[in-house]
Amino acid sequence: MDQPGVLLLIIAYWFPPSGEIGALRPFRFFKYLRQLGYDCRIITATAQSVPSSNITVVRDALEGVWDSPPGQRLPRKAYLEYLFRRFMLPGHIGFVWSWAVAAECRRIVRNNPGKQVVVFSTYPPIGTLLAGLLTRMRNRARWIADFRDPIGGVPMELLPPRVRFWTRVFERLTFHFADAVIANVEAAATVWRQSYPEAQPRLHVVYNGYDPDDMPQARSIPARDRRLIVHAGTLYHGRNPNVVLEAFARLHQRGITEASSARMMFVGEVDSRAGLNKAIADAGQKEGWLEFKGIVPRDEALRLLQEADGLLLVQPQTNIQVPGKLFEYICIGRPILAIAPRSSPIEEILLKSGVAQVCIYPDDAADVVDSKLLEFLRFANRPCPMSEWFQANFNSRLQTDILARIVDGLRSARQPRSNAQP
Repeated sequence: MDQPGVLLLIIAYWFPPSGEIGALRPFRFFKYLRQLGYDCRIITATAQSVPSSNITVVRDALEGVWDSPPGQRLPRKAYLEYLFRRFMLPGHIGFVWSWAVAAECRRIVRNNPGKQVVVFSTYPPIGTLLAGLLTRMRNRARWIADFRDPIGGVPMELLPPRVRFWTRVFERLTFHFADAVIANVEAAATVWRQSYPEAQPRLHVVYNGYDPDDMPQARSIPARDRRLIVHAGTLYHGRNPNVVLEAFARLHQRGITEASSARMMFVGEVDSRAGLNKAIADAGQKEGWLEFKGIVPRDEALRLLQEADGLLLVQPQTNIQVPGKLFEYICIGRPILAIAPRSSPIEEILLKSGVAQVCIYPDDAADVVDSKLLEFLRFANRPCPMSEWFQANFNSRLQTDILARIVDGLRSARQPRSNAQP
């Protein structure tokens, strides 16, 4: 299928060779949309090892600034972004970067007068969302706002009032100006349909998934004296594994064989706001059943997952998010222990995935958690194949077909929607 009349600009802060999990979704769309005949260009902050005419790198001038020694004088732009992060959306990046990206998009639009331009921005970080918004407001371009996470990152009720206010502001701007909005889980779309009923015709759901050409698979388990349970990814505000760590400590203290013959490893950053039970964490490390490995290259993290006896998923704080690592876990096929709310999309996917799994709810009583953990520790460590349902719903090639239909729907519209203020 040839699509000669459309130019699709994909704004993705992270893109391979970045090891961020968020780089995979735009890469897969880019890959399969090109196979469908679309003219796609990537605009990213990630440096490329091999230059490509289809990839434009706009480096974030503030990358690494926040790691500068205390007291060091910062660029003027850094102070602007600091104010943005301090008073509006703490922890978000790319505010200043978005201006440079929007300027690059304007240049591309000017240089392609015969093309109908569609901008696809994938959030987070906030810079991609702002770049898409600026491009939509200043050019005759359609805008697809893709959300891998809600803007706040956690349920609204967990946010401070000031942050909640600005989160709502950016949500409203997005739902007013975007020609299409994509949620990556049905539960998030349901919330937005209630909050923005006028945007229902423009709201779509495209889940994360797996690349059938590059599926992680289980590897042979190395010889070791204990079974290894691995979690890979950042622990941040609300995402903490305390319920499992505390249960593991209780089983270990009782001398339960399955606990004594297992250990847990966390690969990745542990944010100070994660709320980790420090006493349990310190004791677990001292007793040898717990390890915090820190940040490692993506290839190394993936190898550890592929060689693990079991996999841990930590998402207790929200029922409207499905982390991308879940799909990697299911492809690997080894038993999965998830901390997630009752009746969450995570639990639904796990139950239908074909993989051995146990789901611990944040409000489970301690004895229930102990029983569920023990059940998980008793699973055989052999990998299970994914179900036909999982393959049919989360294959990235098929998901790209959904995005292609969204793009084609915007092409058939006579003109971009009004830029009138909301």
